[in-house]
Amino acid sequence: IEPPLPITTFLYRCDSSFYLEPLKEMLAEDEIYGLFLIDRRECTIGMLRGKRVEILSHLTSRVPGKHGRGGQSQRRFERLTEIAAHEWFVECGEKISSIFLKEKNLKGIFVGGPGPTKQYFVDSNYLHHEIQKKIIAVLDTGYTDESGIRELVSAASEVMSNLKIAKEKNIVKRFLQEVTNRDKSRAVYGEEEVRKALSMGAIDTLLLSEDLRKYRVKLKCHTCGYAMEKTFDENRLEKFEPPNCPKCETPTQMVIEEKKDLIDELSELAEETGAKVELISRDSDEGDALYRAFGGIAGILRYNIE
Repeated sequence: IEPPLPITTFLYRCDSSFYLEPLKEMLAEDEIYGLFLIDRRECTIGMLRGKRVEILSHLTSRVPGKHGRGGQSQRRFERLTEIAAHEWFVECGEKISSIFLKEKNLKGIFVGGPGPTKQYFVDSNYLHHEIQKKIIAVLDTGYTDESGIRELVSAASEVMSNLKIAKEKNIVKRFLQEVTNRDKSRAVYGEEEVRKALSMGAIDTLLLSEDLRKYRVKLKCHTCGYAMEKTFDENRLEKFEPPNCPKCETPTQMVIEEKKDLIDELSELAEETGAKVELISRDSDEGDALYRAFGGIAGILRYNIE
């Protein structure tokens, strides 16, 4: 069995079990973003897969620098320079487009470089139209080589954070609007009501707070086979003692047969019915309100239910 990506770290560790975290990170669904830096001398193309940065291509140009002479010689030189620059941008545009068009799960593209050249390149439609639409931001970097890619990732991380918060705010606002719509509200909240709506396949978007610290526990009696499920806060579960089976005539203590994080459990139920799952942080007022006022569990319905 081969890992899906090359292993780039070396770790020697003595333990009673295998250390599989690097492999688990590879198997996790990462968000993928395209990166490229450009000026009149260099173009570096990379990809950001989760936390991993890959350098995919580095091009150098033959566009001449400034010409010190005056008169007709200077004007002729400037024309030749602009022709060379255009050919350079065409070459870069084709290379960037060919690389990014192959990536089906590309969420967006960040562009970097020193000076105004990067913005001119983007505005002049040298890229394939499908790639052009995926540009999220054009950011300043001091370099156009591999160190510039690291600069771009650092600058892009702040933009991505702001985009995530803005998206979360809009989703929660949409939910709150449905809450206030008393006639035909398509909002549901609270674990019990959300579970009911999920079982009916009525939820379009499930909203879960990232700060939920709860578990869904399945209890079972090994004598009669009776089973029940309950939800516990993380702190309460640590001290929890399973009760006696309510169906057995003689006192028989039930046992915890399964314990699952509530976010994972509800997300799986949502995916079974094709509902979208949105994890909402508390970094905004809306996200905090979802956690405090609605218990961190809510949904936007496909249709109104009684």
